[in-house]
Amino acid sequence: MGFIRSKTTGFTAIIPTTDNPWRALFLRDDRVAQINQTALVSEGLLTAAYSPALSSLPEPFASCSDAAFSMTNPDGVQRTVFIAGDMCLEWAWGVGAKYTGPVTGLPNFGSYLPAAFRSDVDVVMGLPGVNPTYTLLIKGDQATIITSGQGASTPGPLSGLREAGWKKLTAPMNGDFDHAVMLPTADGSYQTLFIKGESAMRFDWSKGPTTTGTYAQVLAGLGALPAAHKNLRLPPTGRFRGTSGIWTVDLRVDLAGALPVVSGDIFATSNGAEVYQNSFVLDGTQAVALPSATALSIPGTVSFAFPNWMSRVAVSADKLAPGGTATVTVSAADGSGLTFVCFYTSRFLRSIDWEIDYLAGTELPTQYATTQDPRPPGLAKKIITVQAAYAEAGIEVRTAGVPNQVALTGAGANSAWSDAELHAAMVANFSLHRDAQQWKLWTLIANRHETNGAVDGCDGIMFDWAGTGLADDFQRQGMAIFYDTAREAGYVGRREGLFSYIHEIGHALNIHHSWQKQPESTRGPQGGMADLSFMNYAENYPAGPTATAQQREAAFYAAFAWTFTANELRHLRHGFYYNVVPGGYAWGVGTAHTVAQHDADSPGHRPALDDSDLPVQRGPLTTSVPLADPTPPAPSQSGLRLDLSGSGAFSHGEPVTVQIRLSLDGTLPQAEATPNLSPGSDNLTILITDPAADTRLFQPLARRCGSQERVTLDATTPALYESAYIGYGAAGLTFTQPGTYRLQARYTAPDGSVIASPDHTIAVNAPVDDADKAAGDLLIGDQQGTLLALRGSDAPQLADGNAALDTLITDHPDHPLAVYALMAKGTNAGRDFLTLTPEGIDVRAADTDTSITQLSTVVETTLDPGTDAGVDNITLNETMRTLARAHADGGDIKQADAVLDQLVEVFADKGVPETVLATIAEQAEATRTQLHDQA
Repeated sequence: MGFIRSKTTGFTAIIPTTDNPWRALFLRDDRVAQINQTALVSEGLLTAAYSPALSSLPEPFASCSDAAFSMTNPDGVQRTVFIAGDMCLEWAWGVGAKYTGPVTGLPNFGSYLPAAFRSDVDVVMGLPGVNPTYTLLIKGDQATIITSGQGASTPGPLSGLREAGWKKLTAPMNGDFDHAVMLPTADGSYQTLFIKGESAMRFDWSKGPTTTGTYAQVLAGLGALPAAHKNLRLPPTGRFRGTSGIWTVDLRVDLAGALPVVSGDIFATSNGAEVYQNSFVLDGTQAVALPSATALSIPGTVSFAFPNWMSRVAVSADKLAPGGTATVTVSAADGSGLTFVCFYTSRFLRSIDWEIDYLAGTELPTQYATTQDPRPPGLAKKIITVQAAYAEAGIEVRTAGVPNQVALTGAGANSAWSDAELHAAMVANFSLHRDAQQWKLWTLIANRHETNGAVDGCDGIMFDWAGTGLADDFQRQGMAIFYDTAREAGYVGRREGLFSYIHEIGHALNIHHSWQKQPESTRGPQGGMADLSFMNYAENYPAGPTATAQQREAAFYAAFAWTFTANELRHLRHGFYYNVVPGGYAWGVGTAHTVAQHDADSPGHRPALDDSDLPVQRGPLTTSVPLADPTPPAPSQSGLRLDLSGSGAFSHGEPVTVQIRLSLDGTLPQAEATPNLSPGSDNLTILITDPAADTRLFQPLARRCGSQERVTLDATTPALYESAYIGYGAAGLTFTQPGTYRLQARYTAPDGSVIASPDHTIAVNAPVDDADKAAGDLLIGDQQGTLLALRGSDAPQLADGNAALDTLITDHPDHPLAVYALMAKGTNAGRDFLTLTPEGIDVRAADTDTSITQLSTVVETTLDPGTDAGVDNITLNETMRTLARAHADGGDIKQADAVLDQLVEVFADKGVPETVLATIAEQAEATRTQLHDQA
């Protein structure tokens, strides 16, 4: 978490001095430009300025400081506090460091910081005075003054400060400043130089602004800064907002590339609320240079989210800075339309409010100084935080309120969280949460993640894409980071830990992994594996056929400039509103300007555009997964083969599962592979062609981010296996009508190539009689599908689904489908369920007796030779190991051992291949060891 927000200026900090006449140092990377009031005095390394007083200044402060302020001391020694990220250095000139550590721990200062001023501060400036010293902090249009060793004033508006001049501030120079430094006066009055982007203001605390304008107009020495210091550091972009009657447009102008890109989102006011109507992107056809004395037209070609709404856009703008204006006309072919006069609102193209809850024992997001490791070409010396990384992408991430620490009351330090628990925690604790599209995001920093009751290696997840089963048609509003998993991997406090936060926020903004982008033709080099992006995994990066995971990771960071790819940046900056905004289109819909399928009452289907055409107040978005490209991938040289198998027919309501097998294809004696073959993993997808011949990508209920460990397939381990439930996913029920479906799995190999399985055909049958329909109907529903996918949940949003499963068990105990309800209910009963509250964590303890009863029935039914009911072999393996855990947790380790022994015997009797039996035996022994260690 950065203490200072990302700045737009070419320099990152102003270092005040005690020189008389006045001088100040303007820091850019590790170099400073020293100016007086009239001229540039010198330019060179910070450590060489005032040598030897600053010569031993350590990194990252010598090159990555975000701000600096003076602290005058009675001993007469000049002291400067350098701030880099959330760390600071109190430096006595010519003496050395007096304090190094978090800003919040700075003696006589940090403990007094008001909660709202512990991150994203705009200005921190020392004021004249000795014993005590005073420091002014400004954030937006709010301010507080810290008196060293005593406390802080109550935060309030700048206009509420004591001196009369503060009441005379006017827009745009009335807040959101980039820098401030005190100026000398002959009469002892207070004067401050404020800088905001390319503008400056000389401000008299008693009289108000005395000069406002360009750097040179306000202070000749400021105008004499070197060109690099005056060039804005962030992309040349600007956001504007304008209205026309009931209509409003958010306009984004982006001059970062060779040709301009302009985009906008259009809203209409209905019943006092803004309702989204349409989006457009205009790709410029000729370069434009701003600022300009007169508004310049930006010609280009336009595309709309809802193409039959309007057809033309004309845009002109004068400057991307405070006071700038832009005009946009949206019209139809006959010339009818709207014209908006828009006013500059921000350097950032989009702004997101980020709310964080973190469990006791975890830590808030860290920072990374690029000076810590060898830097790739083009990567500057700087502090990178979550906010800074997105700022460089043109997106503002603002900390909403104060991060809230949650006590571990009632839960152990190693508590693991399921997807259902995470979603329930978000709904209950995300103070900004609404079932709506909004630029707001929630993060929980938890301990560990679990899947089906077992802790997994997931270190981060964008979990909020669970579909309507969790009453959530407004997806992508929540994410989680798993601190203990990251700590054990060595990520905490390092670049890898920061990377995870940026990566998961990217998912919340609807960006896929580099190697999972659809269509496959949009992926980068080597199927996306070679992308230098926040959305790749470092251990995926190609570094030669024999490279280890550590070597691949090192190769990635040696080339990574800490940015997104060009198409990801375009999505973040200019993606159509529903495609990007949290709460908009479902995960995976509209990730690359793909227009989602929408319902007929969408505003985009109405060609009229006047005040009488009142907008429809929309509820949840009605979307379906876009059609997938069934084109076969290019031939793979990975040496791997992929197959789907399983039942060829499913009864009414029966959960559809498939078995996935990855093996050697016979061309190589061995091949590397990633072992997780679940559709919720990072490397496998399933295409489903329905009876109408439409092909769609199955979107699993959750996709987790974690280590891309690899295994070697060879004669000893010739294949990997997985079972997947695909009856319900993020888009809802998968098989909505009887008929014949074709399934094809696709696997992204470590070399980036894509392997397609042969088609696997299944028949989904209609009910055979009323009893079959009654039982099947109890498994058909969004909540039931979610419960089957999650293997049960206590989430209150799923109460109706749980009731349906209970009815199936009690009213239809002998029906073949009852076994699936028992499996979900029994698995969930055998694990704790965590509920996050403001006071701590409430735990519903595992009910091992119920779990044992229900899972034992699943096993007995499956092994009964007199019935066709039961689960598939891979699910049976998993269920028996879950049953063993329930026995052990209930205190019967002997019976747990007996179940694990039976597991191996069952599959030996089934005659599975020796290599498969060896794997099952290894899994049983690993479970046995874990249970005995915990006993």
